[in-house]
Amino acid sequence: MANIHDVARLAGVSIKTVSRVINGESSVRDATREKVLRATKELNYLPHRGARMMRGRGSGLVGMITGAVSASGAPSSASGLSAIHIVRGALHACRKAGKTLMIADAAGDWDEVGQLLGIFEAHSVEGVIVSSDFHRQVVIPLPEDVPVVLANCFDAAGTPAVVPDDYQGQFSATEFLIKSGHARLGLLGLEDGLLASHLRCQGFFDACRAYEVPVSTLRFQSGYTQEGGKTPIGFLAAALKRMIQGAEAPTAVMFGNDLMALKAMPYINAAGLEVPGDLSLVGFDNDERICETIQPAMTTVQLPYDAIGAIAAERLFSILNREFSESTIARVPCEVIRRESTCAVGAGTDYASPGVQLIK
Repeated sequence: MANIHDVARLAGVSIKTVSRVINGESSVRDATREKVLRATKELNYLPHRGARMMRGRGSGLVGMITGAVSASGAPSSASGLSAIHIVRGALHACRKAGKTLMIADAAGDWDEVGQLLGIFEAHSVEGVIVSSDFHRQVVIPLPEDVPVVLANCFDAAGTPAVVPDDYQGQFSATEFLIKSGHARLGLLGLEDGLLASHLRCQGFFDACRAYEVPVSTLRFQSGYTQEGGKTPIGFLAAALKRMIQGAEAPTAVMFGNDLMALKAMPYINAAGLEVPGDLSLVGFDNDERICETIQPAMTTVQLPYDAIGAIAAERLFSILNREFSESTIARVPCEVIRRESTCAVGAGTDYASPGVQLIK
């Protein structure tokens, strides 16, 4: 069965132009209209019912472009928590608002986004959420007639966006450890070059400066690198070994994500260190499959992916209802989730388990 792609290709026009012809818009030149209609007839193309809806009438459809579906089940990477949580948050918000979420997967190919936006526009979606698998700046072709909200990414054009507050999350984790008496701190960050890595590093050092922790007692380095698309465990092991050696070794180490903390545990045990008595550990993401399974349970910073998806959808609804028009970036706070892998300095391993505690 022919689709709008086939029609656009045969007619030699864009998907958006095909959509305008189908919707009977007068802004299309007669020669172009004739080419499109001839292609639809030749291919026996039947427009989706959404494309025949009256202009201005709400279809109840919201589009979402993501890479989370194709990435599901793939090996974890520096991005950490799966972006499928963003999809889940948007889905819940759409259901609550009585909307239907249509999902298209770009499989990490941002060149596909423009084509997918055209397909959504042809199906008369009310708006589109474009989601990234990690926090970054993007460049996408924006449609003229359909509002777009970015999730876990932003652009230079000022498109409304919702992102995690990576800076604040690392600042809060560092502040929590300092208030627990830790003055010798380490951070094994994400891969160099990632925006999240830069923001978290800044939050780490700013928190230490705010509490007058001497720079000489701090240790920071990347614990993540990519070689052939994979992260060799030896790189993390070597980075960790360098960090926890010496008389002035950290009493607490923070990791770029929970998976890194999980992979570091055997090396910490091999060094004869007890967690948290000798070394407190803090992850990032709040991947409960890891944090609740690892022993002791992992204190971490919650990467608010569910909230990002929900807020992105709600922001889109506000635009559609003309309640919101300002092009700004909304930063969602990252909360510290305290579990058993951290304790106050000198508390040892015999202390009352805090269970799970949200620290704001």
